[in-house]
Amino acid sequence: MTITPKLSTENIDYVFSVAGKILSESSDRLPSTPGEAYSARLIMNELKNYCDETHEETFTTHLKVGTYLLKILCFLLIISSFIFKFAVKRGSVIPVCICTVLSILIFSIFAYKFFFDGKILDNLFPRRNSLNIFAKRYSHFTAQNRVVLVARADAPKKQRFFLYKTNLTTVLLTLSVIGNTFTFISCIMYLFTGAPESNAIFSLLASISVFFSLFYLLSILLVHPKRAASGLSSSIIPAATITAIMKQMSENNFRYNQTEFCCLITGSEYSNHAGAYAFASKYKKIMRDIPTVFIPVEELTSSKHLAIFFKDGSGNEGSKDAANIMSDACDNLGLKIHKESTIIGTSSFTPFTVHHFASCSLGTSKKYINKCFSNKDLLSNVSRKTIFDSANILMETTNYYDNARL
Repeated sequence: MTITPKLSTENIDYVFSVAGKILSESSDRLPSTPGEAYSARLIMNELKNYCDETHEETFTTHLKVGTYLLKILCFLLIISSFIFKFAVKRGSVIPVCICTVLSILIFSIFAYKFFFDGKILDNLFPRRNSLNIFAKRYSHFTAQNRVVLVARADAPKKQRFFLYKTNLTTVLLTLSVIGNTFTFISCIMYLFTGAPESNAIFSLLASISVFFSLFYLLSILLVHPKRAASGLSSSIIPAATITAIMKQMSENNFRYNQTEFCCLITGSEYSNHAGAYAFASKYKKIMRDIPTVFIPVEELTSSKHLAIFFKDGSGNEGSKDAANIMSDACDNLGLKIHKESTIIGTSSFTPFTVHHFASCSLGTSKKYINKCFSNKDLLSNVSRKTIFDSANILMETTNYYDNARL
């Protein structure tokens, strides 16, 4: 098997240099903003020095769909719980019927958008332009495979600091689903028992339903409507690491024998994976010329807790073969990496899987992430070993593909 280069100390420094430049020159990188475009083009100008082809591609996307839709649904949950409380006190049937329908509607919309990444509702929100950056290094001989490393250019909205806690988003979403289910079951029970007025048991159930409004309110307030987080660990470091890999390859004059080695920097990823979906849709036929695998790089915070993801929370499965190959590459490097699933919603590999490409992603275990939403996501907290290990895993995984057809 071909011996691949390892990321040098100088190129680890290069990752920090590129990351620092992006942070200082384009701190506000919300989806489809000038800051996002600036950081993407900054990466593109770096990639031009090390890749055989580099270009940008524009696309349109609908902004803030997930953020606004979640706030609307949580607001409806608050209304529903208080309507139920009012109905129990008065012994009214019609308001409880309204609550029941609302519960079904809220859960259906939530599942459609956040579990299955539905797109129909996107048309209700503003449309903006964004861009992807694509670059490639040719193979030494005729390409038989293609590996595309993927990172994002944008940043998430900031979580309000007084609510920050690891996995708080998952906790609040789970409690909101439980609260909606509780209200729905309580409404059904109330209707089947004849809608008794001021019944002690149903008064208690209604009070518990209202109590869940606290979590709905926290969900509404959790994400700051305008401020961007740094997105350092989830976008800047992965993008800079991929760029450093291309630089290392160029400096070593290294090419894989039969694998076209590419990178994709996507825009508006925090807006429903818009960039990845746009690219996968555009190239779903063009990139069928040779077997192609996409490897998105997710949040990087700790090399001790790196994981391989090939299942998401909506039931989509990435490529088990791709995950196994990456796992074998990790073993060869002496790194023990676990395979995990995304708990709720879609993952970075989902847009490629949906378009029938082989894909799995690399990142920090979901048990240890979410620093990207907080004030703790600082360049001084980034581990050099995390960058070194992640880069070497990606290069070694590509080497495995280069020595065996996909």
